[in-house]
This record gives sequence, C-alpha cells and structure tokens, in this order.
Amino acid sequence: MYTKIIGIFICALLINTIPLTSGNIYLSKNKQDEKQIFDCEMSSVMENEVDDIGWYSSLALDNDDFPHISYYDYSNADLKYAFWDGSTWNVEIVDSEGNVGRYSSIALDSNNYPHISYYDYENKCLKYAFWDGSKWSFDIVHSNRKGKIGYYTSIALDSNDQPHISYCDYDKRTLNYAHWTGSNWDKQVVDSSAQMCVFEYFGDYTSIAIDSNDHPHISYCDYENYNLKYAYFTGSNWNKEVVDSEGNVGQYSSIAIDQYDNPHISYGYLENSNLAFDLKYATKSGGNWNITTVDEPGDVRKWTSLALDSNGFPHISYYNYWEGALKYAYSDGNTWFYQTVETNGSTGCFNSLCLNSEDKPCIGYYDWGNKALKYACLQDEIWDVQVIEIDANNDNLDQEQNYCCGYATPIYYNEPLAQSFVPCYKALIRVELMIVRRYSPGGFTVSIKSDLNSEDLTSVYLGSDEIAEDMSWKNFDFTDIEVTPNQTYYVVCTSENTQDVNMYYWYFGIYNSYVNGCAWVYHNGWKVLTAGGFPEMDLGFKTFGLDTNIPDKPLHPSGSISGKIKVEYNYTTSTTDPDGDQLFYFFDWGDSTDSGWVGPYNSGDTAEANHTWIKKGSYNIKVKAKDINGAESPWSDSLTISITKSNAIQRLFYKFLQNYLHVKLIVNSIWL
Repeated sequence: MYTKIIGIFICALLINTIPLTSGNIYLSKNKQDEKQIFDCEMSSVMENEVDDIGWYSSLALDNDDFPHISYYDYSNADLKYAFWDGSTWNVEIVDSEGNVGRYSSIALDSNNYPHISYYDYENKCLKYAFWDGSKWSFDIVHSNRKGKIGYYTSIALDSNDQPHISYCDYDKRTLNYAHWTGSNWDKQVVDSSAQMCVFEYFGDYTSIAIDSNDHPHISYCDYENYNLKYAYFTGSNWNKEVVDSEGNVGQYSSIAIDQYDNPHISYGYLENSNLAFDLKYATKSGGNWNITTVDEPGDVRKWTSLALDSNGFPHISYYNYWEGALKYAYSDGNTWFYQTVETNGSTGCFNSLCLNSEDKPCIGYYDWGNKALKYACLQDEIWDVQVIEIDANNDNLDQEQNYCCGYATPIYYNEPLAQSFVPCYKALIRVELMIVRRYSPGGFTVSIKSDLNSEDLTSVYLGSDEIAEDMSWKNFDFTDIEVTPNQTYYVVCTSENTQDVNMYYWYFGIYNSYVNGCAWVYHNGWKVLTAGGFPEMDLGFKTFGLDTNIPDKPLHPSGSISGKIKVEYNYTTSTTDPDGDQLFYFFDWGDSTDSGWVGPYNSGDTAEANHTWIKKGSYNIKVKAKDINGAESPWSDSLTISITKSNAIQRLFYKFLQNYLHVKLIVNSIWL
C-alpha cells in the first residue's frame, strides 16, 4: 500500500491523486489550503447543533443600571430581547418573521425604551425595531432586491432619541449609514473604497458613536488593505482616515467618544506569522493617533467591546480563543490591568461591554461551549455571572480539537479510526466530529471505548443519508455514560461498504493540536496514525459532558399488559439520582409516539403518564429519566402491552342500552 493525497473541493468532488510516501494512509486535500483552514474554523462555530441561543448579543444599561440585551436565537431564527427588572430576567421574542436578528445592536432612549437594529436574512435587508412603552414597532431601513444589505449593524441614539445606524452592503462591499430624520430614513454610502463584508460571520464589524453635536463617528475595517479606518460626519460631509495600517488590523473594532469628542477604538491585529489576533487600542488627541497593544495572547478569534469611564479611561472586553475565556482589560491612564471574567467552556463570543453608574464593568455575551446567553457584572471585585437563557440541549463542551490543516483521512470498512481524549466531566453525553461523506458508502458507527481492544461503552449507528456531504461538524448522540475524569477514552469510527469513491473522511490537525490524545488507525492491530509530512496528527472532534452523575436505570413501566383501542391506560415508574437531583421521565409508547419529558419528580418518587392506543397490536413500552442538569439514564426494560379491538357484540349491546335508557328518560319526563 502507499499513501496518496487526494485533491477535493469541499463538496468532495475527486480531482486527482498524487503518490506521497509508503504506508497505508490516504489523505484528502482541499484545493485552496488557506481558505480551507479558515472554513474549518468557521464550521467549528457555525455548524453547531440547532439549539443555540445568544448570538450577536448587544448590551445597554438603563438609568437604574439594569441590563437590556438584544440577541439572535439561532435555534428558531428569531430576534430576542432580555432585560432585568430588578428581581428576574424577562425574555421576549421581538421579531420572528422569517430568519431575523443577526448582527443585532441595541440602544436605550431617554425613557429607557430599547431600539434595536438587525438584519433580515430572508429578505436581505436592514431592519429596525423599537419599544414605544406598549408595543414593538418595526421598520425596514434599507432594502435592495439585487443583493444583501444590513450586515454588521451598530446603533446609537442622539440627544433627540433619533437612531443612527452603521452597516455594510454585502454585495457592493461598502460602509453605509442611515439616520432617522423624524419623517424618513436618510441613507448614505460613507466609504465605497473600503472592502467591507468580506466575511459573512466574523471580523467585519462596524461600530458607531454619537458626539456632543449629534454627529456620528464610525470605526471599521478596510479588508482591501487590512487597515483600521475611521469616519466622522462634520455636519456637511464625511471625513475618512486610516487609523492603523501596520499589518492586518481593524477586525472586531469598537468605538467610543469622550467628553471632548475624541474617538477611542479597540480592535484586533492579525499576526500573519501564526494567524493570531492581538488586542490593540487607538485614541486621537490633538490631531494625532496614539496606538497601544493592550494584550498579546496569540489567540485565533477575538471580539472586542470598548467603553469609557467617568475619567475618560478605556475599558475593553474581549475573547481569548486559546483559553476559551472572556477577558477584561482597563487602564488608569498609565497602566493596563487584566482580568479573566469566565473560562467555563468556550465563553465570551459576541461580548458587549457597558459601565454602570459606579464605573463597574458589565458584559453581555454568548457562551459557545454551553450555547447560552450570559451576563457578567463586577461586584465587590468578584464577577457575578448569570445565565439568561440556555439551549434545550443543556450539555457542556468538554474536550475538543477543532484545528483543521485542510486534510482528511478516509475511514475504510476494515480499518476504523480512533481519537483518544481525556474527559473532565463525569458524564459523557455526545460527540461532534468533523466528518464528510462522499457519494454512497454504507452505514457509520461511532462508539466510545475505555481501551481500543475493549467492548463499546456506548455507541450510535447512522445511515449514510444521515451524514451530510458538506464539511461541517456532525453530531452523534448516543446513550449517556459515566466516565472517570482524567482517564483516557477513545472515539472510534467504523464504516460499512466503503470502497472506490464511496467513502467517509475525517479531517485532522497536526503538530499535536490536541495535547491529551492522538489519532489511531486499525491495520493488523491498533497503531498511532502517522503519515509523511503530517507530524503528530489529531482528528477533529468535540466531546460534550456534564459534571453530574447519570440517573439510575428506571424500573420497567408498571401498568396493564393488555387493553382495548381508544381506552386510556396509566403507567408508572421510578428511579433514583445519585446526586439527589430532581428527575424528568420520558415514556416511549412503542407506536411512534411518546409522552415528552414529564416532571420534575423528586429522586425516588413515582412518576406516571397516560396513553391511548388507536390501533390493535403489541407495543413495547420503555422509559428513561433525565436529571435537571440534562444527564439521561439508560432506557428501562420494556413492558409489552397487547391491544385488541373491542368486541362488536358488546359494543352493539352498550349502544342499545344507552339508547334504551335515553328513550326511557324521555317517556318518563312526558308522563310526569
């Protein structure tokens, strides 16, 4: 056997084969290496499960320092709004007409009423919503039938509570601005020379602020030249200037205006040497720009948000990818100070910073690892972190290797692949793998092992039509299992009927991109996966878990084992939770219907559910439990019920008896 590189597009069309070295490994290479690496990183965020809440979060504080947050519900494609009323969080859907809410930005008026700018994905237009004290009102600010307009919105209100919005035209690559005059939207192209909206999801942020004369100031990135740019309106025309041109700069910018109408901007600097972002800060005073590198962690993606305190000193929130952490930096005019706000999973994306009346930082943000909208505020030097809304799939990102070097290796039916990992959580819930299917192979099995030569701890089988051909993260949801933290486990992938062009490919990273494990292949026994020119390979994977014990297997359902159609029957079960958590129960009635999750019940208490079968036959009833943290038990043993039709003679007799009694009652009433 010999190693090959197979040239493919993302859609997995075969291009050519080139011999590389001896061995038994086949590798797949995308035609555009750098773009593939970028696409892989984008997939790690964009191809999450559909249960995903908190994207494009934007924060504003009212006169009582209560937070108000606009955000995008990726699960349901809705624009949502959350606010704290002093005792609890209130969450509501603002707009659900189609796919709406991306690139949301919020501002509060003098009555503390929210105004939100956002993008309508289906109609490809910029929209605006505001609360008038009793209802939400909506307006289409800018639409273009020939293209997409309204990406990367940022909103600010002037002294008359009139909205000003910066955004970009995706097709024309221009920076745009809209202002409500009181009767109509005044729309302008601010900069047509800068290449805006190069990427659909990341980096191209616009940011707007209003000065003491109600004039707008906008920071943005020129992707044509990779410069940070700044535009401001004088009252009659727009002035534009380059703030920073040293290297690839300007991504994720955020702007604030001080009491002297001087601009302050936070932004990212991309280091070409290692594809990492540094955090930079620029301020203009006396006609000159002063630029400072605030933090040099060498991460991969970073959102920044800037606010100025009562002394005009800058405060910046930002995301450190390598640490998976939300970070915060501030200056006292001489020195920068740094804090880590939260490191629970990959948390801190789409962060938005405001300072309260005491100059304390408050941040709204998206927790990618837990798929949740969160809010953190510094109180007595301790960060108070609150979960506002979390998706229904309430598990946590545990281990991951999401770096993709642009190559993938096939999974042959007789040579399964594996990736070792070391979990931190006590319960393993599911995995996501960077897998792509090509043409029509057989089925695909993902299993978890404690040793490569041992039996499966859990597994899940999918048909080939359930695995997409696009390069994205594929979810494999098996029966939850308990694992021992800090011990090695293996994700093992086995395929059926893979031959010729019908194949599965597993993308990988190199240079030991996951330090707690490595890639394995079965070829006359399990061996570490190696190939010439690809040192220290790790396959693309994510594990999701919970720091809780799994509920015990429930007792099999108790109830009738025979019955009639259209008659309701009651079934009970119970189990215990090792942590004493409350439990929900899910009954599978064996007829392609279920009870949904019923409960919660206290651990050990009896749960019950009712069901009516409408067709005769034998049905296997089973039940599983889930604790309040989301950890699911194994299925119970089944109870079989035999359902038959009611006896025809009995039915006729019952009908005659009912009619007889009815007639008798009528006669008696007439006689009386």
